[in-house]
Formats: sequence, C-alpha cells, structure tokens
Amino acid sequence: MQKQALVTGASGGIGRVFAQKLAQDGYAVTVVARHEEKLKALTQEIGPGHAYVKADLSTAIGQDIVGSLLTQKKFDLLVNNAGVGVVGNFSEVSLEKQLSMFHLNCEALLKFSHVFLQSARKGDALINVSSALAFMPTPKMAVYCATKAFVTSLSDSLWFEQQKRGVYVMGLCPGITETEFQVNAGGRKEDLPKGLSQTAEEVVAFALAHLRARDKPTAISGIKNRMFSGLSRLLPRKAVVKMTGSMM
Repeated sequence: MQKQALVTGASGGIGRVFAQKLAQDGYAVTVVARHEEKLKALTQEIGPGHAYVKADLSTAIGQDIVGSLLTQKKFDLLVNNAGVGVVGNFSEVSLEKQLSMFHLNCEALLKFSHVFLQSARKGDALINVSSALAFMPTPKMAVYCATKAFVTSLSDSLWFEQQKRGVYVMGLCPGITETEFQVNAGGRKEDLPKGLSQTAEEVVAFALAHLRARDKPTAISGIKNRMFSGLSRLLPRKAVVKMTGSMM
C-alpha cells in the first residue's frame, strides 16, 4: 500500500520542497496552505495521486479542517511545516499579528501532532519544523523565537515518549533559508547573510536523511547553525541576547 504524507505550509519554501521530494520517494502527498492556486500548481507538478487542502491554519476553522482530515484518513508521515515570523519591537507590533503567529506556529502544530500521534502506528513519523533560533532568543523576533523554542522542546519530549511505540518524532531546526520567509516576516532579502544561508533543497535533504536514520530528536540543519546553536547554550543568557540583538 502506498504511504501517505501530509505537509502543511506547502505553497512555497521548505514545505513545497518537502512535497516534491516525498512524491519522488513514492508517497501520496496531501499539501495544505492558504493559497489555492499555488497548491493546484504544486499537485499538478508532482503528478497524479496527490491532493491539496486550502486552509488558513492560524484560524480555528482552518485548524478544524486539517484536524478532521487527520482523524478521517491514515497518514504515515506528518510534516508540520506551516509557520510565520514577524520582525519588530514586541510593544510596537500589533497584538493581533503576534497572536496570529502564535496560533499558527504553536497551536496548530500542537493540535495536529496530538491527533496524528493518537492513531500513529509503528514506523510512522512526525516532523515538526522549528528553527535554529529556538536556541537563540532574538530581540525584534521575540515571539517568533519563543514559538520555536516551544516547538523544539515539545518535539524532544515527544521523541522520547513515542520511541517505545516505534514512532519517530523529529524537531527540524533550519537556520536562515533562501525562501520568501524573510520578506514575509517584514525583513529584506538582501539582508540575508549568504555565508550562513541554505537552500530549501539542502534543508529538506538533511531532514529526509535523518528521517531514514530515525536517530535523534533535534536535527539542526547546517554545520554553522549547529555551531552557533551549541555556542548559545554554553554562553551566559545575557551574552546571547546581546549578541543576537546587535545582529538585528
């Protein structure tokens, strides 16, 4: 029987590449995002046997749509990739915008992980896409970093809990990735440090290698990201915040 995968946030960037690579690996892929035209184009590109679901996962209605799908249909792999960032001083960015980010980055991921794991069987896998910034609180991205710290901590614990069932949970932590994320968050593409950035293809290849190995709970993509993340856990918290604040 053909394996089934569901990928959220698949209209572009890392999610889109996940869908492409999983289809190449023989999965029947269901992709989820807000942009129906992009989803249509993607499913046509990866070929027959795939499906899309239009849903805004920052809303209760969108979350219910995907939650119901996960209840009704058996998936072997769930990639919780949908996420957004907001750049700006915490007190100056609207509360509405920051709560919307929280609902998408944390609430939707929590709900989908819970529904998926309730019916997961031996061999199934859950990938929660976090960020290398989960380990580095960053002024002007305060809420985004906090949401990713939540995702990483949750995924680490779920990895341990699910081991005895033979279900693999990965917290994927990319660093700066060459997608539209920076612009959508309110930054500028030209500000991306080329020496630190990776392509979405590199991130997904790294993730799928770890999925095949099923070896660790936290997978930090890119050697420089692993170095910075490790350093941030050794330095005093004050020094880390001063360093990331000066970079912003």
